[in-house]
Amino acid sequence: MKKIFRYAALLVLLFCMGCSDWLDVRPKSQVKEDDLFTSESGFRDALIGIYALMGRTDTYGGNSTMGFLDILSQTYSSVVYDYNKALVYDYQDETIKKVVDTLWSSNYYAIANCNYLLQNISKHGGVLSEKVRPLVEGEALALRAFLHFDLLRGFAPSYKMGANDPGIPYVKEATNQVVTRSTVAATLDLILGDLKKAQELLRPVDPIGPSFGEYEEEDEYSADDYVTDDGFWLYRKSRFNYYGVTSLMARVYLYKEDMTNALACAEEVIHSGRFACVTDKILQDEPSKYTFVESVGRHEYITSLYVYDLKKGRSDLYFKDLATYACVVGEERKLGIFGGTGLDLDVRSKRLFDIPSGSKTEYVIKYITGNRIPLLKLSEMYLIAAEASGDIRFLETLRGFRGYAGNPLPADANLLEELRKEYQKEFIAEGQLFYFYKRQNMTTIPFTAQTMNRATYVFPMPDNELEFGNIQ
Repeated sequence: MKKIFRYAALLVLLFCMGCSDWLDVRPKSQVKEDDLFTSESGFRDALIGIYALMGRTDTYGGNSTMGFLDILSQTYSSVVYDYNKALVYDYQDETIKKVVDTLWSSNYYAIANCNYLLQNISKHGGVLSEKVRPLVEGEALALRAFLHFDLLRGFAPSYKMGANDPGIPYVKEATNQVVTRSTVAATLDLILGDLKKAQELLRPVDPIGPSFGEYEEEDEYSADDYVTDDGFWLYRKSRFNYYGVTSLMARVYLYKEDMTNALACAEEVIHSGRFACVTDKILQDEPSKYTFVESVGRHEYITSLYVYDLKKGRSDLYFKDLATYACVVGEERKLGIFGGTGLDLDVRSKRLFDIPSGSKTEYVIKYITGNRIPLLKLSEMYLIAAEASGDIRFLETLRGFRGYAGNPLPADANLLEELRKEYQKEFIAEGQLFYFYKRQNMTTIPFTAQTMNRATYVFPMPDNELEFGNIQ
């Protein structure tokens, strides 16, 4: 069956969008394309539907964050038996092969929805208001770039490993024609092209962007805010906003080893004033209804996915006795990640793990409260700035926020090694650590004797894509 580049079907999910539970996005029905894009609300629904697709456990609601990608990075000391083969990078195992194939198909499926949305903006964009059109178009372009970038990071060699090697098909149209693979370098240029256009579109209209003096946090919204445009302009940190685009550009530039632009983008976000790493003062001033994890999300997440059933539908699948995936960071693994000093000092070690009632096992509790899965965070901008500039002070600043203010790194510290340690701590259950190892082309990584190489770092493309000539 020809799956990715030879279909022309559109699935758009509609959602319950009432007042304060506007983001309670539960699939309700499917509608035809011609009906959907006859009104501004249809375009808004189509955009939100793409985020809902990404929030499924198959991709960023599980395998691309807290699940498969973090199993590959050796974050977990043990996983449920069916997924043990992922710990040794056996991509031909039937269970693991199915996961990898789904990462490919799910991302391209979401990309197809982005392209249909963009195509209909060109055809029927006249129904959109002057402000809504650039917002919807900008977010769709950013999503298309984000999804392609993760496909590139998974299914092609890293830039350092092979900039001129075949990358992935960059699909920019709703088409049933075969799309030729670009090189890794050319794919990165296409990604950056979409992001630059998205940035231009979002800059003048995004409430969280640089064209506006202030941005209200979620707990400051009034009932009238929800009535206006069905609350479409709210919760900008739960979608791709201007600074989310800029943050993704920093990530892409770093992957491309363009340190000058990576640093410029990271610093723009750091100095924007829209985000802040949590401090004791912020936590003291925070409304009592928020847990530590929720406070981090409110202040540090730049772009995230809203998942209405995050605990039951995601956290309980991965971090609970007899869970479907049962991912455990055991005592020895936790010590290896944080070190003896870090276990006592590091706020992440102290606040992001717990033993559930009735259990003897400690689990990650990053997703046990709240409703957001981070895609881009302020902390990553400090790490990118440190690597891109070679200035360890960016790293020291982040470490200060995480509990090490009185414990600076030694004068002869190796920056890349310290960055590796920080990625291990900062991105637990977020799916970024494996890509850090791959970007650095590390032949050995912590907690495994496996030699890392192209065979372990590059996911095999689905057999049916190769068999039916969908890949060139």
